[in-house]
Amino acid sequence: MKDNGNSADKSGQIDVKINEGFYFDRTLDLPTVIKEYGRVERILRELNYLACITVQVVDLSKVEYQYGSNSYNYLLSRITEALKRIKDREFRGQDIFVVDLYDADTFVIFLSPPRDDKTKLIYHLEPISERIRIALEDEVFELLHPYLKRATRPNIGYAIEINNPMVNNMRLVRQLVRSSKRMGEFMAAKRDCSSRYNLQKLIIERDLQTVFQPIVDMHTLEVIGYEALSRGPVGTEFHNPTMLFLLAAESGLSFELDRVCRKLAFKRVGDIDTDKKIFVNTLGMTIHDPEFRGMYLKELLEDMKVKPQNVVFEISEKLAIDNYDLFRSAMQDYTDIGIVHAGDDVGTGYSGLERIMELNPGYMKVDMAFAKNIDKSFIKQQIIKALVHLGRNINSSIIVEGIETREEYEKLKELGVPYGQGFLFARPSNTLGDINRDF
Repeated sequence: MKDNGNSADKSGQIDVKINEGFYFDRTLDLPTVIKEYGRVERILRELNYLACITVQVVDLSKVEYQYGSNSYNYLLSRITEALKRIKDREFRGQDIFVVDLYDADTFVIFLSPPRDDKTKLIYHLEPISERIRIALEDEVFELLHPYLKRATRPNIGYAIEINNPMVNNMRLVRQLVRSSKRMGEFMAAKRDCSSRYNLQKLIIERDLQTVFQPIVDMHTLEVIGYEALSRGPVGTEFHNPTMLFLLAAESGLSFELDRVCRKLAFKRVGDIDTDKKIFVNTLGMTIHDPEFRGMYLKELLEDMKVKPQNVVFEISEKLAIDNYDLFRSAMQDYTDIGIVHAGDDVGTGYSGLERIMELNPGYMKVDMAFAKNIDKSFIKQQIIKALVHLGRNINSSIIVEGIETREEYEKLKELGVPYGQGFLFARPSNTLGDINRDF
């Protein structure tokens, strides 16, 4: 039989020269378990048990299928670099850091014997795993979100295996890694359930903060309004607004979160007492909320001292509207009392000329992707120029989001964009403060 490089010898150990080279190249020179097997086995014999921690980024393979191996290899290398930094900070030099034999997106750290007899590894596995999770989770999310648009988190597992002279040591090592990966899956499922429960608590207790970012006239730099944005509690996974709303969507709580964010935004506006326009983000589905329409909404705004004509509902373009007739009918309850509708994230997701044609929004908020480096992109300039022309003809004001540099601002102003928003003018704040004019 032809030897494919994966045959087993008489001792039961596996020859994986081909695979070893494959993974060696793809993970920034991280060896496989096989390459470090001698050191791993010595720990097993010395302690009479072996402990490990596994880090598995299960969604990474989806990137390869959707975007190809180059994107996969790039992300894998970035995660490897992050883990190496964590290992240098959290682990001892004698701990053995390898890539899993069969899954290149699974990393294994075998823990070396403690420095003294009083230290017991079995009591430290879970705390160490939690520190790795905290250190790695945000970075994995930021890396994979642009590709997968979901709340991706790594599985962090841990396990021990007791030495058994009846069983081949290689089999014990493989059992250990498998057990740790199963623990990682269990901990991830537990975390998902815990996240949903904590999000429900947050919604019930309204433990959210409303912050405001100004929208300015591009020519006079006068503030024409503010976008009300929601933030979860500081120090939690919900503080990042992208993660907050992604977790809500994946937990089936988008409607509930959207409702409480709107109510809190109106309350804050009433407390601040401003005559500027307030742009409030609203999901398309919540426009149909029977408890937030007609006289109920009018009375609510009156109680909170908010003028309906100052309210602009931003309807995200990233979600489909399945029935425009029903949507227009629902929106009529809002327009009847003076509330204006804005198309948010224009240029992304399910947006397009059809939505603009069907809904004729009072404002079109152009996604920040079009502002980024627009001074260097002829195509972006032509798209913005066309949107400005369209907006003038249908009486819909263009607001470009995500303006961060003076060069972007100058080019957008030159193209006739009437209104803008972004860090160049001001970051989201608890108060309706002045904008930065020194740029």
